[in-house]
Amino acid sequence: MVSGGYEEAGFRFGWRGSHYPGEPVEDMWLAVGREPDGGWCFDAYFIGRTPLPGGAPLAAGFARWLLADAPEGRYEEEFLLLDGEPQSGSRQLVDGTLLTVEVLLGREEAGGPEYLQVLLFGEVGGRPFEVCAPLECRRVARPELEAAAKRLLGDAERPPGRA
Repeated sequence: MVSGGYEEAGFRFGWRGSHYPGEPVEDMWLAVGREPDGGWCFDAYFIGRTPLPGGAPLAAGFARWLLADAPEGRYEEEFLLLDGEPQSGSRQLVDGTLLTVEVLLGREEAGGPEYLQVLLFGEVGGRPFEVCAPLECRRVARPELEAAAKRLLGDAERPPGRA
């Protein structure tokens, strides 16, 4: 697992991995945090920071979702961080891109490791797109995930401007 950034407040969960077998292993991450201006943002490997219009209530909901007890057997649950939100000012996304970000947590077999996937898709100029190489952590370190979620929940429940 990789850590870094967002440690003081907000959520950052990182890992080492590759999109496809045989491809180079890189640092990947998913982050949600408060901006200096009080707004909220989502950040992920190769997407860059993008506004999170749901703000503190969405961030708190995401943290609670991550902290919920995982079912014992096979499962897959999803959380929608962005749902067709128009983008602007990103170096990685064309202005006007409608971005959807879905986070999945699951387990392929009873007793097996949990996995986390970040799926990115949307629409640009009326044409749909999907990032075909999702961000995937194949073995979630539950204590690290929960520690990051607790930081996010604390930050989301704190009034803006208070450390």
